[in-house]
Amino acid sequence: MTTAGRASQTLGLAAVLLTVMVGTTMPTALYTHYEREFGFSILTVTVVYAVYAVGVIAALVAFGAWSDVLGRRPVLGLGLAFAAVSDVVFLLADGTTVLLIARVVSGLSAGVFVGTASVAVIEMAQGRWSARAPLLASLATIGGLGTGPVLAAVLVTLAPHPLRTTYAVHLILVVVAALIVAVVPETRPRRPGRLRPLSPAVPETVRDFFVRAAILGFAGFAVMGLFTALAPTIAAQVAGVESVLGQSGLVVTVMGGSLVGQLLGRRLSERGADAGAVGAMLAGMVLLVAALLTGWWPVLAAAGLTGGAGQGIAFARGLAGIATGAPPDRKASTTSAYFVVTYVAISVPVVAEGLLTRAVGVTTAGIVFAAVVAALVAVAGALALRAHRRVAA
Repeated sequence: MTTAGRASQTLGLAAVLLTVMVGTTMPTALYTHYEREFGFSILTVTVVYAVYAVGVIAALVAFGAWSDVLGRRPVLGLGLAFAAVSDVVFLLADGTTVLLIARVVSGLSAGVFVGTASVAVIEMAQGRWSARAPLLASLATIGGLGTGPVLAAVLVTLAPHPLRTTYAVHLILVVVAALIVAVVPETRPRRPGRLRPLSPAVPETVRDFFVRAAILGFAGFAVMGLFTALAPTIAAQVAGVESVLGQSGLVVTVMGGSLVGQLLGRRLSERGADAGAVGAMLAGMVLLVAALLTGWWPVLAAAGLTGGAGQGIAFARGLAGIATGAPPDRKASTTSAYFVVTYVAISVPVVAEGLLTRAVGVTTAGIVFAAVVAALVAVAGALALRAHRRVAA
């Protein structure tokens, strides 16, 4: 295999990862349409989002370690099958119950796929691509999450029957992704062993790093979950933005900030990356409170951009350190364990935020959320500082 051929296969797997993640956030731009069609409340939107995260976590726990035994490609194929089924169910959705089923299946696709695909991208890379592969995997993950709402918003604006066309387009992309997986070589040959659920144990070689990365990642993904799940409501009720593209733009700010953070983070030392992630997320929460109190759209966008940048630094460094530091026979399971933490962060705080919003309103609930996230970031920052001092001593 030539270096160029290996590079193209690495990029192909990254494109497949991006494709699956696109499908998981496309519904964000359609929530206002579903609200009109099915009579949604903000609590229903929160529940629809949360069941997706439940599907992700269930799949990560059930299947997260399978590719260490079966090889990467069979598990990638299973994830793509779930993605295709999800698109078909979305196409047929005629009420809240079917929509909830579609979101659960969408979560299963992401949970089966994200950990295994991230490791496959890293394993496929050779030569100068080896150092770039962890960043490529994290960019594909967050890039897909950010592209989904934008693609859906464009299709809503320009295409007929948006609640159908959006998923038909993604189904075509999933078929193309399946063809790519069918032709790339296996990066982890099948080995003897039983198929087990994900073990809660983290290898000792990465345990200390995992704890710091998990706490900071939890805070970052809680920020991302807030903007991804409740962006239409926040944009409409806080800043008075009514257009689908405008509401989706709020998701773009946090995802764009994350991508910038990932690119900048790779140039920083480990200590500098931790400081940058903590500082950016704390600043993002201050800006979020200011935006909630003033209702000014530019400040809200700045909150998403800044908080997203902190999340991006934390996520890229966390994923790279865990995926490369874990033993070869535990890479997928350890990476999946990290994603379990991040998806708990994307679901539990968002559900709590939705319930609190219903009780006390968007502004008060948002301020409480910002305070909780800031506290988590401060704890992670203190742990990181202690670890760096211990190493220096």
